[in-house]
Amino acid sequence: MRQEDEIQALKERLNSVEEQLAKKSNGFKTLKIGIIIVLVIFLLLVLIGVLQFVSAG
Repeated sequence: MRQEDEIQALKERLNSVEEQLAKKSNGFKTLKIGIIIVLVIFLLLVLIGVLQFVSAG
């Protein structure tokens, strides 16, 4: 009986840790998408600047 209680407690702790990891991975995905968007906008602005520089010269 005692072992079953310990196993149940460990299962509950494992479930809580898995939920915390799932929440962290969602936050990481959002951060990753945000960084990619910023990089794409930056590269587009650099490309526009280079094109204007080349066409002006």
